[in-house]
Amino acid sequence: MSEIKDHLAENTGGGRLTPAPEAEQAASPPAAAAEPAQAPPAPPEPPLKYYEIIYGVLFDPVPTMRRLAANPPLGAAFVIVILLALAGMLASLYIYARSGAPELGGALGLPWQQHPAAARALRAAAPVLALLGAVFYFVKWFFYSALLHLLAEFYGGRGRARTVFVIYGLAGLPEVFLIPLNVLTALAAPAQAALLNTLGNLVTLVWGTVLLTIGLREAHRISTGRALAVIVTPVLAVLALALVTLVALAGTLSALLPATW
Repeated sequence: MSEIKDHLAENTGGGRLTPAPEAEQAASPPAAAAEPAQAPPAPPEPPLKYYEIIYGVLFDPVPTMRRLAANPPLGAAFVIVILLALAGMLASLYIYARSGAPELGGALGLPWQQHPAAARALRAAAPVLALLGAVFYFVKWFFYSALLHLLAEFYGGRGRARTVFVIYGLAGLPEVFLIPLNVLTALAAPAQAALLNTLGNLVTLVWGTVLLTIGLREAHRISTGRALAVIVTPVLAVLALALVTLVALAGTLSALLPATW
């Protein structure tokens, strides 16, 4: 009997059952799940072509300004703005060569007999005036975009000066519609040219302000209200300075005038 018991103990491992390999595998904790493979980064969007920039800024400004803010095309902006300035300069020269602005003498208060002389003088000075206007536009482009960039940072923006420079230059694209308007009104309706051109300038001013607001918002990642405040702040500062100057001049003149007046 003792031999039989010893034989059973050897087969059962001393009274303990040995689990099967399948049971051990089932009882073991599951291995940690493998982390999912990260997706490769999306490739950068290709740069916008010239016609895409012009059409997008004018008629689809929000996504276009967002792409321009991400990758500002400085060279393309220079080419577009230079072409726009040259077109405006040539249109002005054509208008002065055809019409000569005969109302210039009346605007200057000259006698009626001297009106033709004033028109001839304007024709002669037209190339210089057009060139000076183009130079002034580029100087204003550089300094005003720098001012807008500083003001945007003051309002909490986090953009780049280069981006604001490109955005400000392309926000003037609505002025392209003023070129045919000025030519047509000068040739077909010179009597109503001043009124029609004023309305056209007002429309392009509002349009350009909207484009610049969208561009500053995307470039500096600020709200629309803050972007509009960036644009309005210099205007309000100039108006306030002019008002203070007028009040100071009025006070000085009133102190110099005799009391009997």
